[in-house]
Amino acid sequence: MLPLWITRPLKSWRAWKVLLRSWIAVFAAFVILLPNASLRTLGTASFFSLITSLFLPPYFPVQLTLFLLSTLMMGLTFGWGLGVAAMRAANAVRDQAHIQAVGAQIHASIQSNPVFQANPALATTTAIFNGWFLEVRASVIYGVFLAIGAFIFGAIRAYAPKLLFMSIFGTIAIDIFCSVGPLFPTKRYTILNSTAISISSYMAIALVTTLLVFPETMSHLVMDQFSEQLTRVKQLLDTQDGVLTGEKNDNAKHVEEFKALRTVIVSTQQQIGATSGFLSLEFSWGQWSGDDVRSLEDPMVALIIRSGTLLNFDRLAGLAAPTPSSSLQSISASTVSPDAHWHETSLLHGIHIKQTALEAEYGVLLQDVLPLLEEATRELRGVVGDAITALSGVIDNVNRTRWQRGGSKDAEAALDAAGSRLDKAIRAFHETGRLGIIAPFLPLLDKYMRQQSSNTAAGYQIPLRSLYIAYVFAASLLGVAESVQILVGNVQSLCNKRARRRLWAPTQLRSLWQVVVARGDEGDGAFGEDTSPQRAGNDSDITPEEKVYRRDPDSRPPTNALQKVMHILHHAYLWTHTAEAIFIFKYVIVSLGLWLPSVIRSSARFYYDEKGIWALIMAQTTLNIYAADQIFNYVTRLVGTFVGLLIGLVAWYAGDGHGIGNYYGAAAAYGVCVFPLVFFRVFGPEKYLAGTVMCCATFALIVGYSWIDGHAVQFATPGIGWTVAWKRWALVVVGSAASSIVMMFPPVSGRKAVRTRNAGSIASLASLYSFVVSAWISLNRTEGEDCKTVQPVKQAWVASFRKRLLAVAVELQTVRELTGLARWEGSIRGKWPAEQYEKLVNVQLDMLTILAQLGVSLTQLDPEWQQDFLHSSKVLNPNFIADVMALFSLISQSLRTKDPMHQVLPTSLLDRLFYHDSHHANVLSPNLDSAKLSVLGAVERVKSVGYIHYASSVVSVYQLIRCVDELHALTRELCGEVPLAGFQSWREQYEAHHTQA
Repeated sequence: MLPLWITRPLKSWRAWKVLLRSWIAVFAAFVILLPNASLRTLGTASFFSLITSLFLPPYFPVQLTLFLLSTLMMGLTFGWGLGVAAMRAANAVRDQAHIQAVGAQIHASIQSNPVFQANPALATTTAIFNGWFLEVRASVIYGVFLAIGAFIFGAIRAYAPKLLFMSIFGTIAIDIFCSVGPLFPTKRYTILNSTAISISSYMAIALVTTLLVFPETMSHLVMDQFSEQLTRVKQLLDTQDGVLTGEKNDNAKHVEEFKALRTVIVSTQQQIGATSGFLSLEFSWGQWSGDDVRSLEDPMVALIIRSGTLLNFDRLAGLAAPTPSSSLQSISASTVSPDAHWHETSLLHGIHIKQTALEAEYGVLLQDVLPLLEEATRELRGVVGDAITALSGVIDNVNRTRWQRGGSKDAEAALDAAGSRLDKAIRAFHETGRLGIIAPFLPLLDKYMRQQSSNTAAGYQIPLRSLYIAYVFAASLLGVAESVQILVGNVQSLCNKRARRRLWAPTQLRSLWQVVVARGDEGDGAFGEDTSPQRAGNDSDITPEEKVYRRDPDSRPPTNALQKVMHILHHAYLWTHTAEAIFIFKYVIVSLGLWLPSVIRSSARFYYDEKGIWALIMAQTTLNIYAADQIFNYVTRLVGTFVGLLIGLVAWYAGDGHGIGNYYGAAAAYGVCVFPLVFFRVFGPEKYLAGTVMCCATFALIVGYSWIDGHAVQFATPGIGWTVAWKRWALVVVGSAASSIVMMFPPVSGRKAVRTRNAGSIASLASLYSFVVSAWISLNRTEGEDCKTVQPVKQAWVASFRKRLLAVAVELQTVRELTGLARWEGSIRGKWPAEQYEKLVNVQLDMLTILAQLGVSLTQLDPEWQQDFLHSSKVLNPNFIADVMALFSLISQSLRTKDPMHQVLPTSLLDRLFYHDSHHANVLSPNLDSAKLSVLGAVERVKSVGYIHYASSVVSVYQLIRCVDELHALTRELCGEVPLAGFQSWREQYEAHHTQA
């Protein structure tokens, strides 16, 4: 079975349009080399039109293509400018006596060589490329400018992945100028003429094809992606049918499928966010402007976050579901497995045994409640799915009828009808629908209230675990429904406001810088760059909150000019130890190392004839920040180079045989062979993008060099076909070997990056937890107000929470990918515990979903409910909050510093929760918050919508602290544990004596 990245484009008309546009541009870039007249104009570096076309085919929208081509040319011209400055400075220090002496040697060689007598200019050219005019002082000047250029372009590559092609082509420009320039005794500022003309020719081709062959704007692309996102969200919603009806027997497999689809949704949304700034920078024709489309981004993010919370219920349903052989009669305290929750203490284990036995006794096991939950939410789920389909239909209609007459009345009418049904379904669920979920618990609640009124309820407990789990799904579904409702309202408002199609002009040119420095688009990592929102570095494990409040324990802030200068120098010194700085220094070193042979007289001719410049370029492009990335990319690049060699040889010999090339045969063979390369370049997985680029570059060099060698006069002929191929392979190996040597001094371990980034992501999760808890306990009340006067959570808080949640999600996906790459570093010092780190990331992703659920529940909870539950909820006990934050901090610190954890730390936060609860008189029972009934004093509160969100928030906190316990256990396993002699046996003895049966 073919992978999705192949089958999906083959079934998409839009993908075929993009592929055809890209293929036409790539093919045209080769066709312009065929006529002798155009080849003479392009020059001997005309193969750069092929390389550029395969590096950057026009598969992007118009505005983004123009931006990337512009940055490419900016890099080339900037590198050219540095080269011109280097040549001018070098010529100023040249020894004229040496130049005159070499001139005399050339004159003597002409007198003694009949070939030179027939062509005196050849004698001068031969002397130049033999290195006769090389001087130490001039070469040093060129070396300094090369180092400066490598430093600048290396920094761009490390800090601004979107300017990748600016960095690459700027580096190529300065490499060529500083390698060839020292050979000439006089000014030759036009060394890059052929390169620039060739690249400019392709830029013209790309511009024409982008504008005339199936043109696409950023607005069209983003709207298409929005439609696809809505389809995926509906898929997430549809999968819940199988969970509720029990058809999903393999719950673990279902959860993994849910996670995989959610990963695609999150990564796609991050790419949209990283490039949506271009929506305000383009001309577009249509019903909606770029700003209109961008206004849908925040509601879409809210929908994505809330749809992801459905995973919490799926996970809980899988954990709580009994085995197929179990039955109501067979479940009792004696049949509950003691290993169901591996990290529980005897207290918690006893509580779970009692809960399960009570559920079986009263017939309220989760399998009994699921059919009622399915029936109660069936109408709402169906209406939400219909509204999502209608939303997708309107967006598709507006997007695909830009140039057609007639409106989108039918689609808008369908959306209005779906929105009306959604409003009614939400109201119906609020009023009566939810009552079906609580139906089996009503007799138990009535009995409890009667016994409470007669003071006989002391020993009566109600098993509410299944109700709480059902309420988790209800709260998640309500959150999704209300997000869809908001999105429907926004789209309806746009349709009413924008009734006519028109030309929209750019509106926010100032946002270009934010677009340039934006990170998170995996497509920017063509050479293995780190594109995650959180950059690498010594402070990559520090959250923004920590940076704000962090102090230097060794010195206070500077107060005078000298201290400020030294403070700047100190931070510059600290920067030199970051991963980015080390990468930049290595970039400079490897550039100088492979440049030196070009300015040594004994090797200069060989370096020029054998195109040693490509070994230099290869070393620069194969260098990555982390050793693991570099090793993985070595493999992909070498494989890509080998495949490119094979396809290039097939294309050349199939079209040209053993001659110098046939126009029609070469064009036909190139057009056929380049098609799969274009497909892989456009639709291939980002993980193998570096190998794809190398494959394309090798293919272009073999075909391009072979054609130029047979049809253009040049001093050093590269050869034809096989000769070009084996030399290209040798240069790739030399460049890779050079960069691998530099990589080791000093090596920047990807494994260390995995550990420190896990520490940073855990700190970010702790910050999110504190953000939510802080909003619950304080941010919703005005300072000095009566405690009974509360305010709802502000929209600004919600927007900030969503932004932070999405950023952490993308960072965790990056950590997961980095964890997979870190395996490539080998096991020289011992086996790397990859499994534990994978579990660490997976647990954090689960925590992120739980925090999303907690935040959604908080925003939906009525303000007065927040105040009522502030004192009655166990999870808001200040001492318990302190324990959670303390353990978060200790886990993060242990991973950050590699210090071991201590055995005396609590292994179960749930145990701490019940411990604090038992020491406060306002909470009467440890039975999973069933004691809240005595505080509320009425069954109506439990039946209300507010209690659904409250129950969901409580379960979310319980899930969260279970995950923190698991993080704690994994960290102890990774970093070690400091024992306290006799502590474990004493704790077991103490719990055995003080835990009630």
